Amino acid sequence: MAQIPFMNPYMPLAWQMKVHFQPIWQLNEFSVYSIMLYLYASIISLLTSWFDLMLMASMLKFIYLLELFALSKIFFDYTRKPHYFIFTLFIIQLFSSSILSFIASFYQDSIVVFTLPILCYVLCKPVKYQSCMLFLLASAIACTKTQYFYLPLLILVGLWLFNEKVDKKKYIALFLSFVMALIVVSHSNKTLPLNKYNSNYFGAYLYQTLNHIELDSSVEAECVGIDPWNQKYDFNLGSVVNPKPKIGCYARHHSDASFSKSFAVFFKRPANLLTLPFDPSIQRQMKEEYFNLAYANKYFSSHDQFVSMVTELKDDIYGPWRYLIAVLIVLLSFFLKSNPQAKLMFILGVFCSSQLYIAFFGEGYRDMSRHLFAMNFSFDLLIFICMMMLAQALFKRWQNRAVVSIK
Repeated sequence: MAQIPFMNPYMPLAWQMKVHFQPIWQLNEFSVYSIMLYLYASIISLLTSWFDLMLMASMLKFIYLLELFALSKIFFDYTRKPHYFIFTLFIIQLFSSSILSFIASFYQDSIVVFTLPILCYVLCKPVKYQSCMLFLLASAIACTKTQYFYLPLLILVGLWLFNEKVDKKKYIALFLSFVMALIVVSHSNKTLPLNKYNSNYFGAYLYQTLNHIELDSSVEAECVGIDPWNQKYDFNLGSVVNPKPKIGCYARHHSDASFSKSFAVFFKRPANLLTLPFDPSIQRQMKEEYFNLAYANKYFSSHDQFVSMVTELKDDIYGPWRYLIAVLIVLLSFFLKSNPQAKLMFILGVFCSSQLYIAFFGEGYRDMSRHLFAMNFSFDLLIFICMMMLAQALFKRWQNRAVVSIK
C-alpha cells in the first residue's frame, strides 16, 4: 500500500485520501493497472475525500459477474430455465476466496480477473470496434505486469492457427499491443537485478541442488536458496531466516546474475523442462491458498466458509495437475477446430501452462505461489468454458433428438 500515491501506508480498508495527489508519473510501479487505480481515485475524489476499498471491490465483483454472464451467452441464449441453473452452478469455482480476495486488494495480478472474461467474449462475439477493444484489453493485461507481456502475441497466434477469418485490423491491433508491452517491459527495470538474482540462486541453482544435480564451478553453493533479504528456502516450511546473518550473497552476485544462466541450466538437460511442473517444490506452490515464502504466511484470510471451501475443493480436485490438464486441453482444441470457441481453449490453455515457466524463470521459487495467480485463474476460466461447451453440445443433441421424435 505504500506504493499507492493517494494514501498513507498502513491504513484501514477505508481512509481519507490526500488533498493533493502525488503526480501520476511518480508511481513506484508504472503500469496500466496503477493508472486505472489512480484515475478511479481521482474521479471519486470529486465526490468524496474517502477511499473505500470494499466499495471498489464490490463494484469490481459486480462487473466481474456481468462479464461472466456475457461470456456465457456465447453458449446459451437463455431461452430455457435450466440455462440459468447451469450458469449458476458452473461459476461457483470462479467465486472462490482465492479469486475474490485478489479483487479486494491492490495486487496487480487481479487485472486478469476483470479483463480475461470480457476478452474471451470479444474474441468470439462480433462487437462494435472489436479491434480497438482487443487492443485495449490485451494491452491492459500485457502492460500491467511483465509476466504477461506475451499475451497479445499468443492471441494473435491463436487466431491464425484456428484459421480465424478476421480483418487485418485485429492482427495489427494485437501486434501493436505486443510492441507496446515490449516497450513497457524494457522500461520496467527497477526490480530487474532482484529478479535476475532470484532466478539464479532462488530458482535454477536451487532446482539443481534439490534434485541432486551438480552445480557449475562458478556458482557459490553457500548462496543457493538464499534470497536478497537473507531468507533461506526450506522444503517443509517454505522459508526460514538464514542462520548465517549478513552473508551478503545478493551484494556479491547480483551484478553477474542473468536470466540466460537460468535457461542454460535447463538447456544442458532439456528433459528437465518437461519434468519441472512435477518438481515437488514447485507442486507445493501450485495451490490457491497463496502464501509469501513461508507456507504459514498467507496472503489472504477469508471468513466466509463457503468461498473458502470452494478454494480448498479446487486444490483437492486439481491439485498439482492444473498444468497437465491445461496442456491436454490445448491438444484437444486442435481436434475441435470446427468449434468457434476452440480458440479460447488454446489461448487460455497455453497462457495457463506457460505462466508456470514464466514465473519460475522470472524469480524462481521466491513468491512463486502468488506469481501463479494468473495461471490458476486462467485455468478456472478454461474449465468454465470447457464445461459450457460441453453443456451446449448436450443441449443441442437433446434438441435434435426432440425434433426427430416429433417428426
